[in-house]
Amino acid sequence: MLEIKRSNPISTFIMTSWRHWIVALGLVCILIILSTWVSRNFFPYLAFGFSTILGVMIYNRRHRKFAALGIPYLVCITLLLEGLLLCGFNLTIHITDVYELAGKPVNDELPFIIQLTLSPLMAIVSGIFMLRRLGPGRFFRTRNGSSNVSLMQRMVWQESRYQTRLLFLLNVALALSEWFYTYYSFKSISINKPDMFFFVWMPVIVYGLSVIYLGFRCFSLWAFYVQNDPANMVSPHRTTVVRYLIIAEDKIYLKNMTLDVKQGMDSYFDTPVRLRTHFSERVESQGAIDLFSNYTGIEASVIKVMKFLFDGLGSGMNSNFIHYLCQLDDVSDVAESRIKGGDWYTLDQIKRLNRQHKLSAELSGELVHIYTVAMAWKTYDDNGNRRYRIKNYQPTYRLCDIHKWNVDYNDERWLRISHLNADKPFFKIRRFFSRLTSPSIQ
Repeated sequence: MLEIKRSNPISTFIMTSWRHWIVALGLVCILIILSTWVSRNFFPYLAFGFSTILGVMIYNRRHRKFAALGIPYLVCITLLLEGLLLCGFNLTIHITDVYELAGKPVNDELPFIIQLTLSPLMAIVSGIFMLRRLGPGRFFRTRNGSSNVSLMQRMVWQESRYQTRLLFLLNVALALSEWFYTYYSFKSISINKPDMFFFVWMPVIVYGLSVIYLGFRCFSLWAFYVQNDPANMVSPHRTTVVRYLIIAEDKIYLKNMTLDVKQGMDSYFDTPVRLRTHFSERVESQGAIDLFSNYTGIEASVIKVMKFLFDGLGSGMNSNFIHYLCQLDDVSDVAESRIKGGDWYTLDQIKRLNRQHKLSAELSGELVHIYTVAMAWKTYDDNGNRRYRIKNYQPTYRLCDIHKWNVDYNDERWLRISHLNADKPFFKIRRFFSRLTSPSIQ
C-alpha cells in the first residue's frame, strides 16, 4: 500500500475529512442503536451529550487550518436540535394528548423512533449550510479577500461541498423512505423486526456504506493529487515565491508582460520582481532585502521600507507565496536597474486596469487583499464596531501609506469584518452565529 505523506497539507485534509466523517456519523449510529434501549425521559440528554462531544472537538481544533470540521459541525447542530425537539415531545406528552403526524396515537411505552425526526433535521441543517456557507463567492472572498485562490483552498471548498451534499442526499432519502414506511406499515403497538430494520438497521447500514464509499474516494483523491500528478500540480521540490510590490511617491511599479494562450499573445501587468527560492515558511526582512537587491541591482541603501504583508499557499500543494512591500526613495531608483522598462501607475490607473482585467490574477488578489484589510482596520475595531461615530465615513487610502498602518495583513479576521460589521443589518445577531459557524469552513 502506498504510504500517505501526512506532512502534505492536502493529504492531511483529505484523510482528516474522512476521519471526521467516521467520528460524526459513528456517534449518530450509536445514538440510533441506543434509541431502542434508552428511556424517553433520559434519551434527549444522551443526544445533548453526543452533541457536546462534537462541540468540544470542534472547539479544540478551531484554530487549525484546513481542519475539515464541516461535517462534525453539522452533526453537532443536528443532535442539539434533536435533543431540544425530543425534550419538547416529552413535555407535550406530559401535559396533553397528542397524535403523531402519521395519524396514529402515541404509545408512551415505546422508545423514541428518532429517525423520523433526525434524518429530516440533518437534511435541513446540511441544506441550509450548503446554500448559505459554501457558496464559492462568499467562501473565498470572506477568507481570502478575493476569488483568486490556491489549489489547496479550492480543494477544501470542493470536498467540503461534496461531503455536505452527500450528507444532505443521504438524509433526504432516509427521511422519505422512513416516513413512507411509517404512514403505510408502522403500527404504534410495538416495534417488530421490519420496524427495527427501517428505523435502526437501515440508517446504520447506509451510514456505514457511506464511510466505505468516502474511504475509497479519499484514497483516490490522495493518490491523484499526491502520486499521479498528471498536471504537474505537485512538485517534488518545495518552493517559495517571494513577490514584491514596488512603491514610490504614491505610485506602484509594474511591467507589461505577455502570456502565450490559444488565441495568441495575451498582455497583462504585474510586478517585475517575483523570485522563486527554496521552500521556507517565512522570509525575514533582511533576507527579502538581499533577494531583492541581488536580483534587481538596486542598492539596499535606497530601500526606504521592506515590509512583510502576508503569505499564502501557492498554486501547487508544495509551494507558498510570501508578499512583501518595497518602498523606494524615488521613482528614478529603478531607471538603471535590471527591472527597468516598466512604468509607474497611480491608484486610479490601477483601478482602471483592474476593471479592464489587465492585471495578473496574483497582483489583483494582492491589491484586493491589502485594500480590504486596510479599509476594514481603519473603519472598524476588532469586534466590527465603527471606530468613529460619523455616518458614511470612508477613510482615505493611499499607496504610500500602506507601510505606515499598524495592521496585520495576514490576519483573516479583517477579511471577515469587512463582510460583517456594524454597518450591516442585524450585526450583533449575525456576528454571534458567525462565531459559532466560522470553524466549520476550515
